[in-house]
Amino acid sequence: MKLSMIYMASGFGKRFGSNKLLASFEGRPLYTYGLSALEKGAQILEKKSGISCEIITVSQYPQILESARCLISGGKVLENPFSEEGITASIRLGVAAAWEDTDAFLFFVADQPYTEGEMIASFAEGYFKSGKKLGCTAFKGRRGSPTAFGVCYRSELLAISGDKGGRQVMKNHPEELWIMETEEKQLWDVDLPEDLKRGEKEYGTGA
Repeated sequence: MKLSMIYMASGFGKRFGSNKLLASFEGRPLYTYGLSALEKGAQILEKKSGISCEIITVSQYPQILESARCLISGGKVLENPFSEEGITASIRLGVAAAWEDTDAFLFFVADQPYTEGEMIASFAEGYFKSGKKLGCTAFKGRRGSPTAFGVCYRSELLAISGDKGGRQVMKNHPEELWIMETEEKQLWDVDLPEDLKRGEKEYGTGA
């Protein structure tokens, strides 16, 4: 099996008031937690389940792109010149750059510092075992990242528009959706500046 893991790090952080992905969280930039989690998840999947993984980082920010080159050995790094389109542009770019013979795309956002590599690996394993073509994580029914899409949806993902991301694809094929419930901490994300201190107080050290 082959899995293309797409790290989407192009957001403007409008609610945050500045680029939240570069904000310091527990001593290092927020975006670095997701990169580390994906790398660990990929290592677990390849060692434990024999699933081949590629990590594709999509961002409009030079610092994030350079860090991805240094942190992810053998990963792909894509500059996003269409970031004003929202998450849709990151999806299109990532899908277009993925292995031609990949079995699925796994999408992950860059503002969830407590998501662990072990959870990402468990999600990917569960998704493949489920036999379903779509997958997402959730806490008490509230869906979050990562999400997974079978390669059969490549054309639909490349054709999406607006800022709804892959939700429209999931809406079009509800019978194919597999959901993995996980801990609230795993899906916690940063929206506002005050979230940085709140997260550290409630959950402790990031992944």
